[in-house]
Amino acid sequence: LAVEDGVQMQEKLRIAEPDSLDGLDQLQRQVWNCSETDIIPSHLLKAQQKHGACLLCAWQAEEIVGFVYAFPTGTTDPKSPYLYSHLAAVRPEFQGQGIGRQLKLAQADWARQRGYQRLVWTYDPLQAANASLNIGRLGATCRRYLVNYYGDLDDDLNRGVATDRFEVDWWLNVPRPNRQPSELDQISFPWPLPPGSKQDWRLKTRAQFLHAFDYGLSVLDFKGKKEQAT
Repeated sequence: LAVEDGVQMQEKLRIAEPDSLDGLDQLQRQVWNCSETDIIPSHLLKAQQKHGACLLCAWQAEEIVGFVYAFPTGTTDPKSPYLYSHLAAVRPEFQGQGIGRQLKLAQADWARQRGYQRLVWTYDPLQAANASLNIGRLGATCRRYLVNYYGDLDDDLNRGVATDRFEVDWWLNVPRPNRQPSELDQISFPWPLPPGSKQDWRLKTRAQFLHAFDYGLSVLDFKGKKEQAT
């Protein structure tokens, strides 16, 4: 599969299931700047790929630049089989080129071809770039908030901050909800976050999102404006 996003690229992007997993361990460490114990080792990814997991890699000029990984779940609802997408990574120097979006679209195609109706994954709601892709561009929705889901993580994005996560649903064969929220429906935070303020904003937005979800609301859209994300 050769694809080009709507941005200028020096080389075409190729996305496919890999024959070799060389470089995936190093790529994970580069993206998250984490220790060896915090990655999913390539030998485990290989075993899961052989037994039903979705593993897709992206190359430019034969250089691996990103990948996505999702595994089947034991859902008890036969009308809504889903894949759980656990990892999506693009090397730092290639971010901002649309590669993450192309990987997710390829993952969705892989899932549809095997009868899955949705993808589920988590992301940090205070990461505006992830929110822009997941909610704003792909059209995933959210009504589940997980408090300190992963516990303490020792990497650059999570060190010293509670690992709260949105758990989102991306319905693959359902049109995206079309609704314009009012000002009262919006939850905002500054972006980029001021240095040292992430935990404070974590607690503030946690209370707001939990209240909204308890009230039956869902996250349907994301807007990024100058110095503010909503």
